[in-house]
Amino acid sequence: MLRVGLTGGIGAGKSTVARLLAGHGAVLVDADVIAREVVARGTPGLAAVVEEFGPDVLTAAGDLDRPALGRRVFGDERQRAALNAIVHPLVAARRAELAAAAPAGSVVVEDVPLLVETGAAPGYPLVVVVDADAAERVRRLVTERGMSEDDALARLRAQATDDERRAAADVLLANPRRAEDRPDPLPGLVSALWSGRLLPFEAAVRAGRPAPARPGVPPADAVERARRRVAHATAGPVEVVDASAWPVRLRASAEGALTTVGYVDAGQGRFASADPGAPVAVELVREARVGGPA
Repeated sequence: MLRVGLTGGIGAGKSTVARLLAGHGAVLVDADVIAREVVARGTPGLAAVVEEFGPDVLTAAGDLDRPALGRRVFGDERQRAALNAIVHPLVAARRAELAAAAPAGSVVVEDVPLLVETGAAPGYPLVVVVDADAAERVRRLVTERGMSEDDALARLRAQATDDERRAAADVLLANPRRAEDRPDPLPGLVSALWSGRLLPFEAAVRAGRPAPARPGVPPADAVERARRRVAHATAGPVEVVDASAWPVRLRASAEGALTTVGYVDAGQGRFASADPGAPVAVELVREARVGGPA
């Protein structure tokens, strides 16, 4: 199984990409849907929200009044943090349950709007970011979702910056505004991603097969993503031994669950990425133990 983190700023077109991937056969885990489920009427999540924000965030029928809650939290960092502290752990737990239940050999795409903001990106073997400039995203929110421009801008400001999302992206899918007489390139981009990277990556992880060699000096951002993934999997410090050579060598204190972030055993105590499209090849070497070999 391969877990893919899919994210993008509000209005970028992330949900469209999620539907396209599901059409190719991906198992889709939608964090937005889960976020609604965990605060549905009668849930402990909704009770916690009401305790924090008061009964004014409920409709007359006793459901969560999302617009009312949104107006309160998107302009107030403290209140937004309080809401996230309630909802995010519930969503993460349910997301993990659904991903674990997927059949062997699946590509599980987890549609997570706040993947970068919550620091969850290193837990995925691959992160796909759908990208559109801020002006276009505001236009879509106003014309397609009926938001006011001020509300749309507030929601953009409440999320990660474009640069932060791009730094987390292994794959960046551009989804700019297009002329009405032009074909939409997004389906073709998603199809190429599915057949050219996601399926081969899943097969390589399942087979324990390292990716083919890609000699060359790797981009610094790709090295940092690799370091963070290994640190997440090993739950310990990871040192970049040499980022200028091929393959990049990382030293960690433990092996951890490296297959969960896309690494496979390459022999002789080393581990390598199974991602066939990664711009950086990584070998992981266990930290030397006192009195023992590296």
